Amino acid sequence: MALRLLPFAPANMSRPLLSESLQFLRLSRFLPITPIATSGFLQPVSISLNLPSLLSDLWDSVLRAVPKKKTSHMKKRHRQMAGKALKDVKSLNKCPGCGQIKRAHLLCPNCVKGRI
Repeated sequence: MALRLLPFAPANMSRPLLSESLQFLRLSRFLPITPIATSGFLQPVSISLNLPSLLSDLWDSVLRAVPKKKTSHMKKRHRQMAGKALKDVKSLNKCPGCGQIKRAHLLCPNCVKGRI
């Protein structure tokens, strides 16, 4: 994908080499141009990016990233009615009457069952 976005990258360029060249291009914006850097083999190379074609390629991929078919009623219902994960009960106490474990701020079911 990255090879296709860069018009100056050859087709047989390896991914590590491509990533290094992209990193150099990002960092080269912040480097000052000095006479030493412009002489010899370090002369900056002008890169012309064809932005309209680059944007059209991106826009085509955005337009293709849509659902191909309508989600069926059955799939929607399965998604809505799926079993939800239960939350852990963290507020547990011992009942002072019978010693059984009960939820805090609620009556002990064991004691209530014995009185009915």
